[in-house]
Amino acid sequence: MSGRYMRSTIAELVSEVISSRQGRAQLSAHGWIQGMPIVIAQSGESVNDVMSLVAAHQPPVLVATLDPENNDLWFLYVSIGCTALKTVDPLEPRTTIAQLYKAALGSSFLTFRIAQMPSSSMVHAIEPQQVQHHAGYPPISTSAAGSR
Repeated sequence: MSGRYMRSTIAELVSEVISSRQGRAQLSAHGWIQGMPIVIAQSGESVNDVMSLVAAHQPPVLVATLDPENNDLWFLYVSIGCTALKTVDPLEPRTTIAQLYKAALGSSFLTFRIAQMPSSSMVHAIEPQQVQHHAGYPPISTSAAGSR
């Protein structure tokens, strides 16, 4: 399949969000700027694995994943290796990105650390996004899923 590629559902939904004025405004309100890297992750992926991808980019980055229960699009604003933060205990190695999102949703910013990093990182969960998809996936409206 030379010259062909496959885009994940998450990547398609992220594209829909950043292609819309409302989506860009929503993300910008939470620190996103055009050109900021977006790491795509499956909700069950370990935070350790996802942070390895985050570290490969120039942080801060957005991490995008899907709510495994209702397919809302979740974004996390992540800044790793923040030496000014108090060093916290590392997360359990099996902690998933979905678990980190749910923990971060209840606060403005959540400080966390993975064992592979000497300093703490911070994460901000952006309200779930219901995205209207125009490439064959079931349609849902483009707006925040609801207040939390």
